[in-house]
Order: sequence, then structure tokens, then C-alpha cells
Amino acid sequence: MKPVTFLMALTTVAVVLSTVSANPYGGWQPIENIHNYCIQEIAKFAVGTHNLENNFKHPLRLVRIRRGLVQVVEGMNYKLDVMVAEGNRLDSKGSMYRTEVNVRLGAMELIFSHV
Repeated sequence: MKPVTFLMALTTVAVVLSTVSANPYGGWQPIENIHNYCIQEIAKFAVGTHNLENNFKHPLRLVRIRRGLVQVVEGMNYKLDVMVAEGNRLDSKGSMYRTEVNVRLGAMELIFSHV
């Protein structure tokens, strides 16, 4: 893992742990501030990874995060509902996707599906 990604993962864990309720372990909790820098970076990571896995045939770009959930386990799990658009066209119609990002010390995993 690149040092920057590792640092982002550690920062994300610290930020989210400070924003979830008193008993965060195990259950899904709403992300109170989806505009948080780390949450935005996780969404960008998800969209970028999706584009890379599809060889940029129909690249998507992040428009906004609609809502998000976080689960504190052995690491962090995120479920983000994101609005994406195709390519760089500003007039392209957006589509909703659900992305699940699992952040563990030393690794990040991704599931990206159309909602």
C-alpha cells in the first residue's frame, strides 16, 4: 500500500470514530457529515477504482454523495450511495450507484453496484 493511502485510511478511521455514536461497534451508523474530506476521498477512490477495473471504457465521475453508512468492525466498512455521471460532459444524466468500501489496516476493498 502506498504511504498516502495508508495515511488516508488511518485518518479516515480517526475521523469516523469521532463522529459515530457511543456504541459504534458492529452496527451500521449513518455518516453525519458526508461532506467530510475523508468521506469524499473514499467516494472518489470507489469511482476511480471502478473506472480502472473497467479499463476506462465508459468512465464515471463523482457528482455527489447522497447518503452514507459506516460500520466499525476490524477496520471500517462504508456504504455510500453516490450519484455519478458518464465522462466529463456536464449535461450527462446522472445515475445512482451503491459502493461498499472496506478499509482495513493495510488494505482497501471495493464493491461497486448500480442501484
